[in-house]
Amino acid sequence: MTRLIVDSYEAGSGTVGGLGTFHDSLFSRLAKKYEVKTFAMMINPALPVRESYKGIIIRRPSFEIDNATALSFLYDLFEHYGIQYDYLNEYEIDFPPYFFRKYSCIPSPFKMAKTDLFIANDWMSIPRSAFYSWLHPSMPQEIILHSFEPGRLGGVLHKNFNGTNDKIDESDFLIQGSGFYTGKRIIRDLEFTLSYRIARRLVDSIILTVSKIHRKEYFIGINKHGGDYKSIEHKVYAIYHGVDTDFYEPVKIEKEYFTIGIIGRCTPIKGFHILPGLVERLRKRIPNLRAHIVTSTRPDNPYYLQLEKEIEEKKLHKLINIDNTFYIGRGKVLLFNEWDVALVPSLYEPQGQVDLEAMACGVIPAVGMGGLREKVIDGLNGIWINPYNMVESADKIYQVYKGNYNGVDIEDLRKNARKTAEYLDWDRRARVHEKIIEFILAGDIDKIKYIQDELTPDPRDFLG
Repeated sequence: MTRLIVDSYEAGSGTVGGLGTFHDSLFSRLAKKYEVKTFAMMINPALPVRESYKGIIIRRPSFEIDNATALSFLYDLFEHYGIQYDYLNEYEIDFPPYFFRKYSCIPSPFKMAKTDLFIANDWMSIPRSAFYSWLHPSMPQEIILHSFEPGRLGGVLHKNFNGTNDKIDESDFLIQGSGFYTGKRIIRDLEFTLSYRIARRLVDSIILTVSKIHRKEYFIGINKHGGDYKSIEHKVYAIYHGVDTDFYEPVKIEKEYFTIGIIGRCTPIKGFHILPGLVERLRKRIPNLRAHIVTSTRPDNPYYLQLEKEIEEKKLHKLINIDNTFYIGRGKVLLFNEWDVALVPSLYEPQGQVDLEAMACGVIPAVGMGGLREKVIDGLNGIWINPYNMVESADKIYQVYKGNYNGVDIEDLRKNARKTAEYLDWDRRARVHEKIIEFILAGDIDKIKYIQDELTPDPRDFLG
């Protein structure tokens, strides 16, 4: 049986975030065809060192190394790949808590020489990817990138107002402050510089991004960090995530209010700050309006405190419920089904998962920028809102309330939202990943371009 070794920050019973959800959703399905073994971080001391999870064998480190040892690994890796490293210090590598000491710079317990394909799940796994491309240069790899440091910190935002164009330039981006040089240099060196040099070195290996705009962002970031994206362009592909439509499903709930819901990390790039202004504009037009902010965060988070302050100052506390709760399981499904609109007003969003989960529940997504605008098409399976234009966004949501959006019946939008989720169900997405893996193992990565429509399907095609 073909053997896949996966490296993922979180996985299995330790999953709390998006990376782990992606890992568990995809690789539990791939484990039906391949032997899948994953090395994950010990993010909780209560987690087992070895775990069998939905067909995947997951191993976690039983100890941590000190900063000096972690630094020596990084020095060697950066030296070997020709990356400047004189800025590295203990603060740099200790910035992501426990990461380099507990996880990144120590070899996995698996027999890598017998591995058919190594898969690195996001930037935290790139040091190990570099280590194995050095130690096992004939072993093919697949590096999956989910977002980039400058975007996560607001230096590079998305502004693909009309959808993502095909040009490899900055026209779909809003560059602020330090732009592509925003954030920790070590993380940018891993995401852009090191991944690029690994891709140049390995012949039958690829890099996956999570949307077309994300792929473009990667190319620009490579060039900003001294590379030439054209030398690896044929090895980089965009592929959308999936959603479990058996788990996320429509549930009939009697509703007293018209509810706008928003869920996610409490950070400015998620666009939560537009909600009070939207509610203020809509409160008289929609008498039974309510809004629900769901974000699990520290109570001293400045962005969270600012939201609370604005809601209080605008006297919206009876209309907006801030819910500092981490919803999981069936509770999250019921949460979505209580909403009429799932507001996802992100300013930076390479992929987005909340939109798919809401769509699977038959809830209309109102999405902002980035990869959201590739899976959601305005007036077909959801609506596009402009996070920078409160008046326009409020008018669009009001149309949803009235039951007709630009001539389209709202029930048709709901049905198309669910159909989109079904088309992007994880079972179907896993089969596309299988095709990619088979191309890699056969040494035919150039043939992946022939299935691009399966990697990033356009809803206008499959919804007719």
